[in-house]
Amino acid sequence: MSSSDDANYVITGNNLDLSPALSDYVNTKLDKVVGKLSNSGLIEGCSVHLTVNKNPSVKDCNKAEVVTSVKGTVIRCAEESPDMYASIDFVTDRLARKLVKYKERRLDGYHGGPNMGENLAEVLNELDESDESKLAQLDAVLEEEAEEYVDPEAPVVTKVKSYDLSKPISLEEAVFALGYVDHDFYVYRDAESNEISVVYKRNAGGYGLIQPQS
Repeated sequence: MSSSDDANYVITGNNLDLSPALSDYVNTKLDKVVGKLSNSGLIEGCSVHLTVNKNPSVKDCNKAEVVTSVKGTVIRCAEESPDMYASIDFVTDRLARKLVKYKERRLDGYHGGPNMGENLAEVLNELDESDESKLAQLDAVLEEEAEEYVDPEAPVVTKVKSYDLSKPISLEEAVFALGYVDHDFYVYRDAESNEISVVYKRNAGGYGLIQPQS
């Protein structure tokens, strides 16, 4: 395992020699993408896992995964190629694109609201200006993908359910009512605690109960 002194990077690997040269390369690539964000406190952690598939029939046997904890969400990226250094290049480029999308969502009011988004945008803009070639590449990719991009984290409300919570009922009554609704959970006000609770059907069988933490 390796870590960077400049930022909170944790680098691990399977089936490969995690040499100082390889670790330095990862640190250098990440510093270009998240270094300033880490110094600003917006990056809460960044881990890299490098894996080599020893199966000779697998062409893209070198996999690089990056998990970045940003205030408001966790960004995961993974890339595979025949060469580990190329996989590192690809995954850091993907991370940079996702951070740009994250910035746009923050400015739109997601992940904490516009004010935090403006702070993130300022740091990301500084990052972009410090590497003009990277910015040009990202702009080209973003322009190409703009129309077809679908943000997997974008909230989509497809149906609204309403519950009468004015009358408390027992857990037994809630389980009974669950058998007459078209989904696998039931929201109710518990008669004993007067708190909003949720009873649900477990995949393994039986029922589960979610209650507010006291």
